[in-house]
Amino acid sequence: MKETAHKMFKEVIVAFIIVIILIFIASLSISLYSGTNIIKGFEVTLFRIITIGGGGTIGNIIYVTLIFLILGIIYCIFDRFVTLITETHIIGGFLMALKLSSIKNHYIVCGAGRVGIHVAEKLKEMREKLVLIDNNPEIIKHVRKRGFLVINGDCLKEDVLKKAQIKKAKGLIACMGKDDANVFLVLTAKDLNPRIKVATRVNTIDAKGEFKKAGADIIVAPEVSGGYELAERITGTKK
Repeated sequence: MKETAHKMFKEVIVAFIIVIILIFIASLSISLYSGTNIIKGFEVTLFRIITIGGGGTIGNIIYVTLIFLILGIIYCIFDRFVTLITETHIIGGFLMALKLSSIKNHYIVCGAGRVGIHVAEKLKEMREKLVLIDNNPEIIKHVRKRGFLVINGDCLKEDVLKKAQIKKAKGLIACMGKDDANVFLVLTAKDLNPRIKVATRVNTIDAKGEFKKAGADIIVAPEVSGGYELAERITGTKK
């Protein structure tokens, strides 16, 4: 991404330099032809470009050609500049930072995998404010397309949780695939904000005790609860 941005930036600079050179050549030609200094030549060039006239038939042809060349290059500059902003997420990053700076009473969903994305969808359906955290580029791209506010980072790092405004959040859901990571996340979250309500996914039912010690308020085992529900549904004990 950095290499692409650098390449596009160089293209914008080169195009801009070409425009300057074209105007300089036109200004120099006028100053030599009319016997004036280059500053006067520059003023005349700008005037002729703006008015598209006053230089006779041949002069007008030259100026019109110059205008089209300059406009074409300016269009290329603008196109590459817009692409540069889009590819590097400059505007998106600014808007995200703005949203994050003002968000409060929200939920932080750590891990936007199969479980995390369902949690996020349900919270969105309930009209709750939320921030997703993940460090998988493909998942982040997919989640952003679905309209979620997402932070690219490691959920276990304090600076990432602080960026998600954990001290202003009312809840955190740990949805990572490994129990040890989720336990550490619960400990970190409670340390940064003792009042926050923490719900966690547990992958191994035997690890439930560790989560309780870490301070988790809600512990859910998706595979276990899913298995119970399947058994209840097939036997007709639950509809």
